[in-house]
Amino acid sequence: MPPGTNSNEPDEVHALSQAIAGLLTAQSSCAIHEQCDSSCPGRIGARRYRLMPDGTRRDEVDQRAQWAATNAGAKVSVRTEPLVIVAPVYGALSYCWGQPPDDIKFLCNNKVFYGRASLERALKRLRAGFKPGQREEYIWADAICINQKDLVEKDAQVRLMERIYSGAATVYVDLGDIEGQDIPVGNYNLRFSAFGGMGAQDELTESDQLGHPFHYMMAFQSLSQPWFTRTWIIQELALARTVKYMFRGNVFTQAHLDSILSKPAMVANPSYQQELMRSNITMRGYMNYQKLQSIKNHNGKMDSLQLIQLTRDFAVTNPEDKIFGLFALMSDADREAIGPYSRSIEQVYRRFAALQVRRGRTITMLDSAGLQRRSQQGVSLPSWVPDWTAQGKSPKVISTLRPVPYSASGAAQANVQLVSDITGTGGISVRCLMLDTIDTVAHVHTAPLTRTGQPDFLVFHDKFRAAFDELVRRGKSVYVNNEEAFARLLLMDDMYTGRNAIIYSSPIVDPAATYRAALVAWRDRRDEGNIGGKKMDTMQTYQMQARAAAVGRGFATTQTGYIGLVPNCAQVGDQVVVILGATVPYVVRKVQSGYLLVGDAFVHGLMYGEALERRDLPPTDVVLV
Repeated sequence: MPPGTNSNEPDEVHALSQAIAGLLTAQSSCAIHEQCDSSCPGRIGARRYRLMPDGTRRDEVDQRAQWAATNAGAKVSVRTEPLVIVAPVYGALSYCWGQPPDDIKFLCNNKVFYGRASLERALKRLRAGFKPGQREEYIWADAICINQKDLVEKDAQVRLMERIYSGAATVYVDLGDIEGQDIPVGNYNLRFSAFGGMGAQDELTESDQLGHPFHYMMAFQSLSQPWFTRTWIIQELALARTVKYMFRGNVFTQAHLDSILSKPAMVANPSYQQELMRSNITMRGYMNYQKLQSIKNHNGKMDSLQLIQLTRDFAVTNPEDKIFGLFALMSDADREAIGPYSRSIEQVYRRFAALQVRRGRTITMLDSAGLQRRSQQGVSLPSWVPDWTAQGKSPKVISTLRPVPYSASGAAQANVQLVSDITGTGGISVRCLMLDTIDTVAHVHTAPLTRTGQPDFLVFHDKFRAAFDELVRRGKSVYVNNEEAFARLLLMDDMYTGRNAIIYSSPIVDPAATYRAALVAWRDRRDEGNIGGKKMDTMQTYQMQARAAAVGRGFATTQTGYIGLVPNCAQVGDQVVVILGATVPYVVRKVQSGYLLVGDAFVHGLMYGEALERRDLPPTDVVLV
């Protein structure tokens, strides 16, 4: 950046200038007419083309040659001053596309354009919510401004998103429709129908009763809107200089949302905490809101793997957009390594994964990989390459389940190599310790839901406990205190003590006794941890942690007598390994070409470097394919 430049000022050449550069080159080569149709004798020598971000020209036509061929001998004037292009001030629209078809007719620049109903409603709310002069004359909307069927153009525009949204004077967020929903206020319920128009701008922020229940309840209800779950909106919000939200007939600002949803506001207002705990959908929206603020406030470009893992729960329609929907927030080097926009999921995800290996991020990446985290049908991904569309529905990542990390490989350093080429077509070689082999495994792939909407933990527990009791009966357990070992396994050894404690938890000092009390409460169908923002007692803390750790996994015993929580697709004969540099063990499966990564695991008694103390376990290089 040149000295004396204000980083908060928009670029001299705005994003919109690039977006319409091709059009301007075609219109501005005449010294007399701004909209010259090429028939004017005053038109100077020029070529009509579309200028792409990489400097190449597309659809180029020699206008001078065409004119000369039909107007031989005509006098041609020459422009003596440089042409200066100044982009107009514009706003950008952020909204959820929704489902097809694209059958709504729009009139745009005197031409018919077809789009989705969600875009129509967003534009109508944008038009109704502001008086003349209150918003920019030009509005950028992706469905209109990008030819979605042209992958070359889409790739060019995806790479311009950083400039488009950071260059917009305002980003207008349309949170979508509300119909038939209620908000309790005192002894009354307010029922809302769908809004086609808008109320007064900044009605909420101008109120002299910001603490009124209607205001904060509406803010929390906005968190249940699909907008807070979509990947594309992340960069749109993070890059915005000014944001205005449209919801329930009102326009309100980022400052208003922050005054209710910020962490200090939550701590200071117990009523906010109770409202947040009313539904899992609201809680998910709130967690995503906090992630958005974290990304927006990040100093500089965020690590691409850190960025995608932080936003693992955000959804996309096209799987490749889990990567490209975050492009504007990645470094130029990472964008270059990932390559052009493509609809080949295998190519996009493999290039991204190979990039992480070359950057030295393999161990962190493997937490998101494995057969247990797969959702794409008919797509052949290597087991070490994460399927980024499956992250939100898969079990919790063990390495990040608690604030203080595990240390299964102690201080050992990772040794990872791409095999065959820089994209890992032959897999990746990792150095590891081959610990044990799975002897039995008990799975619960589905479980009925309780009244709280959570999977019935008793279904998991009873099957796991039966398998453990059989291990003890056969005298194969390696543990001195079997009851405590099982109790700690269900917690993944997180007892909320020391730095692992959180504000609403209570420490679990005696895991075996707390486990027995929690089991009685589960069987009596008593409260299962839905405590509405209040502090949890020890038993409730145990219930909450056990559901987070054990649900969605299988229970395994090993040939040497260990017990563990393993991926729900683990099989008898799979091997438990510790990859050097990793904090947790993994389950792998031998195949002809190498090993398949099944997924991460918790093995009680092997989480704190115990394997490195064994002299019978020399490091071995295996290839994950």
